[in-house]
Amino acid sequence: MTANVHDEETTTALEVACDTAVSGCVFKLRTEEDDRGRLLEITRDHVAEQHGKEFTLEEIEEQHVETVSVPVGEQEHEHEHKQ
Repeated sequence: MTANVHDEETTTALEVACDTAVSGCVFKLRTEEDDRGRLLEITRDHVAEQHGKEFTLEEIEEQHVETVSVPVGEQEHEHEHKQ
């Protein structure tokens, strides 16, 4: 595992979210960079189950995954899925 800390205050994470303006869905998931596979699988399952659409893991990664900076020590848990 490589260190992904950019400086003393931020680290890099992967994030994916449904387009709330279009779907009205509040799904948003953020995780460590080394957990990419799980992020893609959870997102694929969410889209299939909640929106009835099928995407490949590659399509999700190319079109919807963003790399974001996150403050170190941030205690926010954004993995909740409200229906």
